[in-house]
Amino acid sequence: MKLFLDIDGVMVHANPHKQVELEDDGFYKFNNKAVNVLNSVDLTGIELVLSTSHRFRYNIKQWKHIFHTRGIEFDSVSIIKMEVHHKHSRKYEIEKWITDHHIDFNNIVIIDDDKSLNGLPEHLKRRLILTDPYTGLTSSKELKKLLEEKTL
Repeated sequence: MKLFLDIDGVMVHANPHKQVELEDDGFYKFNNKAVNVLNSVDLTGIELVLSTSHRFRYNIKQWKHIFHTRGIEFDSVSIIKMEVHHKHSRKYEIEKWITDHHIDFNNIVIIDDDKSLNGLPEHLKRRLILTDPYTGLTSSKELKKLLEEKTL
């Protein structure tokens, strides 16, 4: 299973009128609700694929450490290795990664606040949790449902 994860608007709020807190490592402090949602499911065997625009700020080892120090453990972490470019929407980046890696759409979950993802083909859109950017990831119900669908 691949879990595409954004940071801004998912793990931290994206409210331009409110400052995001930083941890001692200099990166954002994750919202406790978002951390609890991810930890409410079994992350064993799930590969985290960072789709965030921050994905090139750190190497994989550093990203694992960032998630670990915030209380979230993934077996594997990778990034979408496409340069962030104003011509490429998040929708384009994720679809291209899925196609290039020949991933069965039933083996993915996308958690993001990017509205371009509303344009995903229906089979991928069903695998999307579109968050409110002002509050981020706050409910585990949808995530549990998507992960359970794959195990059925």
